[in-house]
Amino acid sequence: MDGANARMRAGSTVVKPPAARHHRAMSVASSPLAHAYHQRLGTFVSDERLGPWRLKLYGLAAPEKGVRPELLERTLGLAGESLPPVDDDHHGAAFAIAHDARFPIALIYWWQDVNELHSRIYAGAEIDQLAPAPETAMSCVWELGIVEFERRAWIEDVIGNPDGPDLERYLGRRFDGLI
Repeated sequence: MDGANARMRAGSTVVKPPAARHHRAMSVASSPLAHAYHQRLGTFVSDERLGPWRLKLYGLAAPEKGVRPELLERTLGLAGESLPPVDDDHHGAAFAIAHDARFPIALIYWWQDVNELHSRIYAGAEIDQLAPAPETAMSCVWELGIVEFERRAWIEDVIGNPDGPDLERYLGRRFDGLI
């Protein structure tokens, strides 16, 4: 069989798809995905108390750039506005990421019920223009590095701890490193 054209054989259609590596739409060299990933530095900034909430604040940016202090402050302020009241389903344990990317992003996460991670995400052209992101937004590959760290810590220290839940141990863990 030659080419990607469909051929009729005994009443059935046989299709040979083009090889992906030769398809012009899949050209790696010209793809916007080519070389899109560069490590970013995730850094624990501070342990904060927002009323009854304990929050771990992280900064995330290109290693040579760093996170602007005003984005850290704005992320902390948005966390204070976004976190729900502490009750039987909201345990008062949260973390936030101030991501100084091509545009500023503030991500606020909190643990709810037993194993649910909830979030509010804000993005904008400038720090003073941060607005809620669409509900379907989650995180980018760099932010997910910190989310994965926090997920593992929640399991190990709280819901999967054979000695029982230890919120202090969870809140004492910090991520610092390249992602």
